[in-house]
This record gives sequence, structure tokens and C-alpha cells, in this order.
Amino acid sequence: MASITTFSRLEPEPQRPDVIDGAAAPVQDPMWLLARQWQLGEFAGHDGGTPVLARWRGVAALPTRFVAGPIPPNTPMQAPRFDATAAPLETLLERAGSPLPSTAGSGEGVRLAVDTGRLFLRVLAQQSTSRDYGPDVVRAFAVPEPTPEVLATLDPATAAYARLHAGRSLDGRRLRGELQGRDLLRLGVDVAQGDRAELRAAGADWLRLVAGLFADAAPDATSWQPARFEHTASFAGRMSAEPTSETTLTAHRYDSDTLDWYELDVNGEVNLGTTPAEAGQAVTRTVMPAPVTAPGLPARRFWELEDGRLNLAALRPAETDLGQLLLIETLSGFGNDWFVIGVDLPVGHLVSATSLVVTDTFGARTLLRPHGDHRLGATVRWGLFQHAMPVDHDQPEGVPITNLLYLAPRLAQPVVGPVVEQVVLARDEQANLGWAVEQVKESPLQVGVELSAARPPEPPGDPDVAPDYHLAQAPPPHWIPLLPVRVDGTEQVALARGSVLDLSGGRRVVSSVTALLGGGPDGALLIPEEEVPSGGIVVQRSYQSARWVDGSLHVWAAHRTRVSTGLPPSGVRYDYLVE
Repeated sequence: MASITTFSRLEPEPQRPDVIDGAAAPVQDPMWLLARQWQLGEFAGHDGGTPVLARWRGVAALPTRFVAGPIPPNTPMQAPRFDATAAPLETLLERAGSPLPSTAGSGEGVRLAVDTGRLFLRVLAQQSTSRDYGPDVVRAFAVPEPTPEVLATLDPATAAYARLHAGRSLDGRRLRGELQGRDLLRLGVDVAQGDRAELRAAGADWLRLVAGLFADAAPDATSWQPARFEHTASFAGRMSAEPTSETTLTAHRYDSDTLDWYELDVNGEVNLGTTPAEAGQAVTRTVMPAPVTAPGLPARRFWELEDGRLNLAALRPAETDLGQLLLIETLSGFGNDWFVIGVDLPVGHLVSATSLVVTDTFGARTLLRPHGDHRLGATVRWGLFQHAMPVDHDQPEGVPITNLLYLAPRLAQPVVGPVVEQVVLARDEQANLGWAVEQVKESPLQVGVELSAARPPEPPGDPDVAPDYHLAQAPPPHWIPLLPVRVDGTEQVALARGSVLDLSGGRRVVSSVTALLGGGPDGALLIPEEEVPSGGIVVQRSYQSARWVDGSLHVWAAHRTRVSTGLPPSGVRYDYLVE
């Protein structure tokens, strides 16, 4: 009798403990899979190939001209040349002042003077001379005895240090000033003819070591703008030999801790004088494209589960949130169709792409032109992460510059020393003025000395006489008033250094003691009003150090600004009696 067999459920009966075959999901009949692809029209797809090879071509130009400070518009100039890869970009833009002066008329730089003097003695000891000239050098260029006037301006630690080394240690400041004008030291003793070359070599080696250790900035060539508390500098490179191919990048208002390409704008109003001989070189890179991977993308394998850290279904974008809509569409619909091409570029160069040729698994080659190429038409194209060229004060974003990238030679994390100078700028809305409060001053020992803002106690009044009337109370020490004034008869308002009333009724201009505010009773202190926000800012100075890719050590003084957390009340009173 014939029987009919039916199945309501098929279950495998595994013969092995592993699940390798089941996880691999092998197809026993490959022709069936090919037939299904033919039925679904996959063989007719024009983009069915997977990229396996990419060849990128571009131009890399090294910046060769540098100018510190602002440059007036429409200013052609012949800027000095510089080596853009010899040091980190931070040392070029942030360096301020010279830690080691060339004169010993004051106590400034006395600690570095002693340290560099010891360095010269070690360099001199390595030379083969007929006798030891070290004592003669110390005798001729010793640390001078500080005068009472100089001692009065020094803090106790610096004064003790200067008295200790006076006449005993070699002064690097005097030594540097001597070697800047001649190659052989004048020791006041006869130097053997056979030892003159060794003394010249010791002096040259010492100058080279000192110059390589400190990243000094000349007073007339510093990027720090003391009136605006920010850095401004420009450098230029030439992409090709064409006369109009010079590209100038300008850091207009750099005041943060991270210096990268986004701090630089293309400046089309200046020309720094690059020559055709400084044009960039063609660069070709051949790499293998790699699939883009990110949480939430569709899995590429058959039995692979997607990463659950990103739930695209849980996103609820608004109707006007175009960014999230594009993100969801890209990740969910075409997430596994994107490839990334890693191109190794030279550090410190201006880079512009020329072409990209992609070869897929079928051998087809596709030419891709760079974003913004004129052969693609004049249509407006959308992009991210681009340099800009400001052309109008009403358009702070500026015109986007396509197909340009500056691979900045920046530091990952420099070694930052303690704060050696600090000034807080704040507003006093009730009195309609500002305050510049000096809190920390740098001593000649390169350490920060806290400045006291404690007002001296007022003498007690005599109960047998009438109370004393005071029109106003003097501000605390190191509190400099900033008064709003018009700049050169224009509508611009700036904050200028003001004066206060003495107890005798006379006016006294409040002097500053920090280098951040110029030091001394500088009446030229003029700060634009917009630089002092209502919440106030803190301006700090510290020393930093880092090693570059060639192992060289760089030390420089840098400034930083940050938002203030507030100031204590000044305690200034008006119209009061002292009993």
C-alpha cells in the first residue's frame, strides 16, 4: 500500500559538537546562486565591482615665508624664509620674548645667566688648550654685584640668589653680549696663539646650543598681540610656478591650547614674495581601499550580528534636522558601500589633490576629480572641513576654499610648566570701567611670585578729634583701572590705563609690574573694549618644552587666555569717614 509522507517541521540532527558548517552557510550548488543573481538583475549592475586599488595624485608645497604679527591688506612684501619642518608650529607662533637677555644691567634672567655660564665652562673644558682658561673667563664676565636700586626691585629669593653668585659665577648674559659682537673673548690676559681657535670654537658651539634651546622672539617680530591677548602670524607657500599660485595662511586670532589647520584662514590680500623655485612637488600614492566601519552599519557577513551600541531606529530627528536624516539614510541604506583611502602625506605641507583613479575587481578604472575642480562645472557644492577666506567683516565664516589642506606640524602634548605670570581682566558695570588685576609676576628666577592685593590697614582715628572725611578709597595694590575712551576720534571704544587719587588729592597713574601689561607706567596701554567680556578673562604666561621628530628639544614662553571665574570685590568706597 502506498504511503504519503508529510513534514510539519525539519530539524537537523547534528553529528558533531561544533557549528562550523552551520555558521558558514555553504551553498552546495553554486549554479543556483548564480541563477538567482541573474534573475534579480545583479549581473546588469554598473557598480557591482569592489574597489581594490586607488592611485591618488596631488601637489605638496612646503611653506617657505613667515611673518609674525598682523599685515595690512594689499601689502606685497618680501618676507624672510624659514624652515617649516625644523620645529613644531607652536614654537613659531607662540614664542614670546627672550628668556636670556644680552645685558646684565638688571636682575632679569639671572638664573639662566648662571646656568648658561656653567654650560660654557663645560663646552670650554672639552677643547684641547695649553691651560685652563675657565677662571679667566669667570673673572672677566662674572655676575655683577647688584646695586641697591636693583635689589630694591627684586623679591627676597632673587636678591639672595644674585648676591650669592655675584663675582663667583660666569654670567651668560654678559658672555652672550660679548660674543654677539666678536668671535674671540676679551679676557684681559694673554691667550696663546695655539689656543685662539679653540676659544673661538667654544664660543660658537655655546651660541649654537643656547640658540637651539630657547625659541626666542624678537621684540619687533613677535606674533603675540598684547592689546588683544592673542597671536597673529602668516606664512605662505607656492603650489606651482604660476605667478598667482601663492597661498598665504593667516592665524588671525589664535589664543587656544590646540593649534591645527582650522586656526588658519586663506589670506588673499597679502603676498609674501615666494619665488617659482619654491613651488611644490607632485606626490603620488597607491593604496588599497578599506571598507568604512562604524557602530550601526549593516553587517558584511551572512550570519554576523550588527553592533547594538548604535540603534538607528531609536533616533527621532526633527523635520528640519537634515543632518540626522542624511546620517540615518547613509548608515542604513548605503553604510557598507563606503570605502576609505589612507594617504600618507608629508608633515608641514600645503596639499592639493589632482586626481584619484580607482580600480575595481572587474578591472574597470574610474577617474574622480577633486572637490571644486573647474571641470566639474560651476555648481555650488557642499563640503566639510575646509579652509576659508574671510572677505567681509559681516561674513565671519568667509568663502570656503576647496581642495586645500594644511597638514600642520603640531605637537600632541607639550610639557607645560607652572604659570609664571597671570593677569585677570574684568568689568565693573556699576563704575563703568574695567580692571586689570595682576595676580602673579615672573621673577628673574623664572618662577611665579604671587602679588598681594591686600590693602594696608588704615591708621586708627583719634577719638578726641573729629572724624576724617575721605572722598574715595584707593584700589587694592596691583589693581589697574581701565577707562573707556574714544580711539583717534572714531566711534571705536577702547579701555585705557587710568589714574587714581592719592590721599593727598593728587592723581597717580597706576603702573604695572608684569610683562603681560607692558611693565611700568605705560600710558600706551589701550585694550579694545570687545576684548574684555562681561565675565572677564584670565591671561597667563608659562614656559613649555617638547621634543620634535628629529629629537631636538625646544623651550619657549607661551601665553594662554581662558574665561575668568570672577574677581573678589575691590572694596573701593566713596564719601566715608574714618573715626
